[in-house]
Amino acid sequence: MSLRHRTHRILYVPLDDRPCNTKWPSLLARIVDFDLVTPPSDMLGRYNTPGNTAAIADWLMRSRGRIDAAIVSLDMLAYGGLIASRGPGVPTETALDRLRVLDALRGHLGDASLYAFNVIMRLSISAGSAQTAQYWQPMREWSELSYQVRNLGRSDLQDQLEKLERSIPGEIIDNFQAARARNHTVNMRAAQYVADGTVDFLALTQEDAAQHGPHLPEQEALRNAITQHGIEDRAIIYPGADEAGMVLAARFINRHMLRAPSVRVIYSSDEGADRVATFEDRPVRETVEAQISAVGGQIADADDGEPDLHLLVATPAEGTRADHERGPARDQRRQELRGLIEAGEQAGRHLVLADVGFPNGADDQFMRDLRHSNIELHQLMSFAAWNTAGNSIGSALAHGTLRLIALQDKGAFDLAQLVSDISPMRYLELLNSLIDSERAHVNFLLTRFVDDWLYQTRVRAEVTEKVVTMMQGSTFDLADSYGQTERLVAQELSAATADLWSRHFLARETVKLGVEATRSSLVLDALEETTVTLPWRRMFEVDLDFRFGLEMVAEGD
Repeated sequence: MSLRHRTHRILYVPLDDRPCNTKWPSLLARIVDFDLVTPPSDMLGRYNTPGNTAAIADWLMRSRGRIDAAIVSLDMLAYGGLIASRGPGVPTETALDRLRVLDALRGHLGDASLYAFNVIMRLSISAGSAQTAQYWQPMREWSELSYQVRNLGRSDLQDQLEKLERSIPGEIIDNFQAARARNHTVNMRAAQYVADGTVDFLALTQEDAAQHGPHLPEQEALRNAITQHGIEDRAIIYPGADEAGMVLAARFINRHMLRAPSVRVIYSSDEGADRVATFEDRPVRETVEAQISAVGGQIADADDGEPDLHLLVATPAEGTRADHERGPARDQRRQELRGLIEAGEQAGRHLVLADVGFPNGADDQFMRDLRHSNIELHQLMSFAAWNTAGNSIGSALAHGTLRLIALQDKGAFDLAQLVSDISPMRYLELLNSLIDSERAHVNFLLTRFVDDWLYQTRVRAEVTEKVVTMMQGSTFDLADSYGQTERLVAQELSAATADLWSRHFLARETVKLGVEATRSSLVLDALEETTVTLPWRRMFEVDLDFRFGLEMVAEGD
């Protein structure tokens, strides 16, 4: 059954098969009782094995039944996923030909919306093995230097560029440039699909970048095309990648529900809001504004009254984590972050928290201070601190805006009991949907704390040292050390998760349900099981599953 009286279905082609692109968007859809339908997992490929683009195109066209929208990764459709998009294996003509299914899909969908997203290529190659990893940083530096020499006339950097080029195999540079040129052609074609009405909305997300590099002229050309086509309200360019599926799902659902949630942004530091986060090419303030627009929201001014959401942003730090471990830099940052926590305490409700101080994990000191504040972790609308600033901000906003709809559903459920007669069967159906929504929300919120903080900031570093020094393994491909490494990660992370749950989730009320004499609370019970795997047999990401109790307790018990 559905809270919305009928099943709402979104066809969804993800960027690849990682949890951030498959499991997480599905959890978010469950929060609002939407069904996110993805191709069978064997079509999506895995890591260095591309997805089956022909099978995915056929799957789209064979989809039947009620379809409200389709959200499609063009990287998956054209190349077979994100990793495949970084290599030259798929010729330009083949990639463009694969996109032609969009024309047929437009007709197949009828009045349903068609959203697409595609990545603007990053500044380096994939570090898929120890062999390629040694060229990841040199290629990134080469991208920045070559742009400065050839586009900005920095002849003083010519010798440095030539020395760097001599240290990198020519084949690596040639393949990188070929893939980059092809991807830009595909992105330009994607803008044309918006202009001719095939695609209703397009997100072009800038993957790992910097303030200099070949992505800048590509972005300029794409912006010019968007302006010339007159599609500024239907195509957007901004930092991100792995969060785009979640953001576009939230955008469609917000639009479908006639919602444009207002977001008041609170930065830990105005100076920090104007800093450029690691792996991005613009001030984080601009990233925040773009992600709010992409998710279908609007920025609330101070005089607009109470906003729908308060977005707390722990802004990028100047320097590395190591620079802030001690001394004046640590003290100043801690003072700024305590001010952010106090602002959250004053706002009181509907808090969305994005920690983008450092890439790839939360600020450990900030999290310790947050745990001892008056902000209850289990009552946050959303939290994120993973990978890049764009990834964190976008996913936090997607989760927060959908949680807002879920809370409104709860309010409508309460109101319905007052103004109309609900049959016992209908009451139980609605109640089950609300409980499933709550379970999905808590699952995703817990995932963010465990992944972004406990794993990325703590356990990953500890286990990585053991893998490299004791097992002589590679963090890019665990190979023979995979089983032992996964068991070690699971052991340490499960113990840390159990402690987090017992301190901040167990026996906590999530929402109240019902009215007057029938009022009850949904209360979190024991964390029964935590399952941890390394889906791509590397250290960069984990896949988490939780089994926990959620009890309905009558008021007064």
